[in-house]
Amino acid sequence: MEPRRIAAATRIARGVLAPAALAAALMFPAAVAAATVEADLVAKPAKVTVAPGVKMRAWTFNGKVPGPVIRATEGDTIEVTLRNSDRMAHSVDFHAAEISPQVGFADVNPGATHTFSFVARRPGVFLYHCGTSPVLEHIGMGMYGAIVVDPIAGRPPAREKVIVQSEFYGPVRKHEIHPSYKAMRTEDPTFTAFNGRAFRYRDNPMTAAVGEPLRLFVVAAGPTLDSDFHVVGDIFDTVEPDGNPLNPLSGVSTYGVPAGGGAMFELTLDEPGTYPFVTHAFRWADAGALGLIEAE
Repeated sequence: MEPRRIAAATRIARGVLAPAALAAALMFPAAVAAATVEADLVAKPAKVTVAPGVKMRAWTFNGKVPGPVIRATEGDTIEVTLRNSDRMAHSVDFHAAEISPQVGFADVNPGATHTFSFVARRPGVFLYHCGTSPVLEHIGMGMYGAIVVDPIAGRPPAREKVIVQSEFYGPVRKHEIHPSYKAMRTEDPTFTAFNGRAFRYRDNPMTAAVGEPLRLFVVAAGPTLDSDFHVVGDIFDTVEPDGNPLNPLSGVSTYGVPAGGGAMFELTLDEPGTYPFVTHAFRWADAGALGLIEAE
């Protein structure tokens, strides 16, 4: 993979909102040759924070919930290596892939490693998740992440952020949530979250400059709820279902991202202020799917 794109993608994944210079670094002319992007994932348990003062013993990719953001360009080959460091079988299902699931998404036994590849033929933003049965439990325990496939023609410069909405189930005792498959099947979520933590961006708001283009890649990991994504005080300039530039919508105030789906949202904040972003199903915004963008 071309070094400039690796560095830019890494900084985007780690930043709060990537500066415009990083987005510009991701733009490539159509003549750029396809690359191979290595996606190295380790299935392992880890204790993570899922809400203010609340932890959870999660099942994870690479020790975090959600797992790492993977970034590629349309036409690239994604080479996935899944190493299972857990005591149960796991797998990884990429919604960006068009391959036989029995081969690519096969269960990986404890201590084993599985490698497969696919060509990212379509640009967009997609979910990846553990597909081992019961899938509800494996996603509910934290095994999901996002992959962004940039169009080969690139996108205009913008500040960017990948946002994964999800939910957590089970009672909280002594500052720890105790999830169970039964709770996932029969109960409402205890917390909803953006990027693995309830109220993450309410307590640590994202920042932006007035008049600066923003680009949000939103994935609804579920395992059950969709995301009725909305930024209070603004209307999206462009919404792309699944992040595909062939399907643009304009002038949308709220857009529903189904569980397992994704969308790309572009907007510009015209005045200084604090702009909440939520799932507009406010029962679930109250449970944690609420953040802030501070525009100056």
